[in-house]
Amino acid sequence: MMNEKWRHHLDYVVTLLGFGIGSGSFVKFPYLCMRNGGGAFLIPFILFTFIGTIPVVFVEMVIGQFSQKGPVEVWNLCPPFKGIGVGTVVGTWIHASYFIVIFSWFVYYFYVSFSNHLPWAHCGNDWNTPTCISLFGDGNSTSATNMTVNGTSYSLVNDATDINGTVAGMTAEEEFWRFQVLQMTDGLETIGSIRLPLIISLAISCTVLFLCVFRGIKVTGKLVYVTVAIPCILVIIFLIRGCLLPGSADGIYFYLVPKLETLTTPKVWIEGCNFALYSLGIAMGSIVTLSSHSRFGNNCFRDSVVVCIGDMLVTILIGLAFAIIGHVAYQRGVPVEAFESSGFNLAFIVFPQVLTYLPLPQLWSALTFLTLITLELDTLVPPIENIVVAVRDRFPRFSERRWLVIAILLITYFFVGLLYITQGGIYVLTLVDWFAYFPSIALFATIECIVVGWCYGTRRLQEDIKAMWGKAIPRVMMIAIKFVCPVLLLSVFIYSLYSYRPPKYGDYDYPPWATGIGWMVSLASILPFPTVFVWKVWKTKGSNLKEKFTNSLEPSSEWREANLAGQKGDVLQPITSVEDKHEEA
Repeated sequence: MMNEKWRHHLDYVVTLLGFGIGSGSFVKFPYLCMRNGGGAFLIPFILFTFIGTIPVVFVEMVIGQFSQKGPVEVWNLCPPFKGIGVGTVVGTWIHASYFIVIFSWFVYYFYVSFSNHLPWAHCGNDWNTPTCISLFGDGNSTSATNMTVNGTSYSLVNDATDINGTVAGMTAEEEFWRFQVLQMTDGLETIGSIRLPLIISLAISCTVLFLCVFRGIKVTGKLVYVTVAIPCILVIIFLIRGCLLPGSADGIYFYLVPKLETLTTPKVWIEGCNFALYSLGIAMGSIVTLSSHSRFGNNCFRDSVVVCIGDMLVTILIGLAFAIIGHVAYQRGVPVEAFESSGFNLAFIVFPQVLTYLPLPQLWSALTFLTLITLELDTLVPPIENIVVAVRDRFPRFSERRWLVIAILLITYFFVGLLYITQGGIYVLTLVDWFAYFPSIALFATIECIVVGWCYGTRRLQEDIKAMWGKAIPRVMMIAIKFVCPVLLLSVFIYSLYSYRPPKYGDYDYPPWATGIGWMVSLASILPFPTVFVWKVWKTKGSNLKEKFTNSLEPSSEWREANLAGQKGDVLQPITSVEDKHEEA
């Protein structure tokens, strides 16, 4: 069966950009900058984007485009390592199963943004506690208080503090998140009931995703222009609006001005390398899958440079929207460091808190969560395509029933998601998130570079590249693939093991049995690798184990057949649009 092709080459580039940017850049990158010396963090991030990310992304683009296969069958280039592909599919399924729940939370916040008054802006609600802190001091609030940051107390509204001068309760935004949206229990031991509003949000999320992906990349490729453009436009609007508010310069100053002394700390370099390498989702199979839909003669060296630099620039632009946080810090009389947070706390507590200080807060809230919704769509579509293509490669009869595979996949996500949206579901989701890609992604990425650079070899890789677009790539790229990237990825892998700590959510420490379940989640994506490796070596022809092992490392016959099929498919690909005619010309 002929592999489906992108309608236009730009569809492919924009889809990869959206996947790279994702919601993670919005809720994580500013925090990493704050924690690692402000602008100083940009130095390792930019450096490792050029010397690490571009070569690794290029490798995944090459093998995906050359093979025209998904994340499993692409490893025909070195069959014992097909287990990496199986592991990435398992990991992708786990990852998407809880990301779709985060998507549903964004949908819920988007919906309540259209209320007459933002429900998290005050304490006069049924779910609020007597110690709720209202930063606007409404009549139903018992408090509005001081905040202690780095040992210094800052006044917020009035005087409901404990004897130490620190906050006695939670802010209205945090109580809305914990007691209304999640209705959290005390821990994993008590799962509680399922939240009906979140069931509706989850059902809407699954339906939206189905409509976005069931028709294939020709529809998805059009959709990404909207889902990538909207966040970029809105971030620019946030930046312009933020710069017009008093105190915004403090936020931008904190973000951009480097604290150079932090560069003497190895942790800053490791985290910069880690974010640069994984912001585009390497070793997750999605780049391979999206590249398999490219025409055989496409120049993916150019694409890797454009996508990686584009992702880097947009990520830095997103951080500039920190100007708005500078304004809120100015209004509250606290330093910008008071907003140092990431992940769920940043998205569902800090952002809503910031929005209540802006003129027309309902409008800004709706725009903010619309941005996060579109970014989450960009994050979820490639992993779903990843799984669909893996199923198609293994079971070709399903190629004509793509909608059925996607429907079954999203139904499983819905029912698994019901566990995550129980009252104790946040503890389950945090546990799974803690172990879903630890340490499998760092391990797979390291092995991937070693296999392509050493087992398959850069000489063969150059031959494949010449077969596709007729030109060799710079020698420095091959050096990076063979030496630089394996060292960087191995360093990140070792650091991830070294820096491991037991899972935790806020002040809640997970019991040992929960940590054991977390390691089972981690092993679910790792175990296919050694299992398939042993099986493939054992099934290879040879008079002894050494000969079997040596022979197994050679590319399979399907790899060369994919080469011929790819070239033939590229020639016979019908011209379906004006853009395609220009490209063929």
